[in-house]
Amino acid sequence: MKIPAMFLSLLILLSFMPILDPANAEPTISIETSQTIYHYGEFLSITINVSEITGDLATIYIIDSSQKKSILLKPPISQKTSSFPSTHPFDSAIWKAGSYILELEYSGVQSSTQFSVQDTGEVSMPFWIRDLAKMWITEPLVTDKDFGRAIGYLIEHEVIKIPYTEPEGNSITNIPDWVKTNAEWWITGKISDTEFTVALQYLIKKGIILVNLPTV
Repeated sequence: MKIPAMFLSLLILLSFMPILDPANAEPTISIETSQTIYHYGEFLSITINVSEITGDLATIYIIDSSQKKSILLKPPISQKTSSFPSTHPFDSAIWKAGSYILELEYSGVQSSTQFSVQDTGEVSMPFWIRDLAKMWITEPLVTDKDFGRAIGYLIEHEVIKIPYTEPEGNSITNIPDWVKTNAEWWITGKISDTEFTVALQYLIKKGIILVNLPTV
């Protein structure tokens, strides 16, 4: 009689205990970057780790040093480890130097990580300026002067940051072929932003690009 009574007591005890359903347990998640410090011209790469795939979308927020929060990505999660490399490098027109927080939300769980962007003086062009250079090379309606005025405006408003260059007295009206060759190499990634800057400085010296640059 003692054994049935023991089983009865155990059944009563279990009836008052919460039943843990593993399928309803919250997943564990983490977010990390390939580096903790980035410089202009380098690429951000984000890695997300989840303990289980729930079918939900992930949401990655970015928070800047002024605490402004915005959505950076909303990727689907189809595997437990997912990487999301940026297609464009850091540039000073979009990314201001300072600290940033990445905040991940997935299936009701949050995780965060931090990285910083440091300005060490590298020349870094916004990616869309390559489209402008490509139009100048391929579109006959875009003249050398048009390209020079557009680049001059971007330099003057510090969308493009290049070292101070003093204009010379002997100006030219047409851009030499070697500058267009450099632009083609730059568009295809054969030369760096800094190397292409040499061509822009030449155009400033020769009066194709007119810009009021601060002295250093």
